[in-house]
Amino acid sequence: MALAAAACAAAPLATGAQGAPKIRIGVNPGESLSEGLLAQGGGFFTRAGLDVELITVANGGAMTSGIVSGAIDAGPSNVASISAAYVRGLQLNLFAPSVIVDSKAPPTTIIAVFKDSPLRTAKDFTGKIFALSTVRDLQQAAVMTWLDRNGGDSKSVQFIEIPNVEQLAALKAKRVDAACLVEPFLTPARSETLMIARPYDSLGSRLMTFGWIANKDWFAANPAVVQRLVSAIRDTAAWANRNHDATAAIISDAAKIPKEAFQGMNRQTFSEGTLDPSIIQPIIDASAHYGFLPRAFPAAELFATRKV
Repeated sequence: MALAAAACAAAPLATGAQGAPKIRIGVNPGESLSEGLLAQGGGFFTRAGLDVELITVANGGAMTSGIVSGAIDAGPSNVASISAAYVRGLQLNLFAPSVIVDSKAPPTTIIAVFKDSPLRTAKDFTGKIFALSTVRDLQQAAVMTWLDRNGGDSKSVQFIEIPNVEQLAALKAKRVDAACLVEPFLTPARSETLMIARPYDSLGSRLMTFGWIANKDWFAANPAVVQRLVSAIRDTAAWANRNHDATAAIISDAAKIPKEAFQGMNRQTFSEGTLDPSIIQPIIDASAHYGFLPRAFPAAELFATRKV
């Protein structure tokens, strides 16, 4: 955790309104962790009267570690990582929703094989090698659930960790039999891969996969700042869901990739509502079922006790 916290304590990317309350927000140009970038780029932090320092993190796990350690005040992280921190008694509050996955929307995460692969059904993956961006986390819980509910045997599958950017090459080289491809890597790989399934659909038709968390001590000490932050997050979500060209420009600049890479890409949906335990619970239950959490618990236990 100390290493992760140190790694995420990078130089600030930008600063908001002068004289406003200072807040350190974790971000990553991957769209699931980009809401802070979008809030800054769209001017929503400034409008809310916040002076924001953006701190880049590698992934959701590093985000959670940085917030628990106090190196970051708040940011979005994946529900499995948040849940793992909670059951270990670590200091964080889930206070606002972020990414929503809906089975009716175009997929942003898929189980994929290379185009010449004979694998088509869950049963075909028995004894095969599966690439994930992070093992023993949200993706693995979803993939294992899909396998077991569709005639496969998740216990027979070998899951290995390969960065998203390297997964297509691993499929081509036959180092893995399947991969959990996510945007922005999913769309460019369409011509060379086949979609087998949408793993999150096995957990529910609608899920909250990412949510905003804060360091518990910071949260308790800064109620007015938290209120402003929640307002900025809600305004950002409503704007981002309707302005994909503008958000593509912000993310592409931060990620140093061409804006054209976003053309035709399936985009994430950010929640414009409030926290709903029913769309979080399936992730907690699956993570506990496969041993990634020592126990299941009511999703509402993650929520900040003080209403924001």
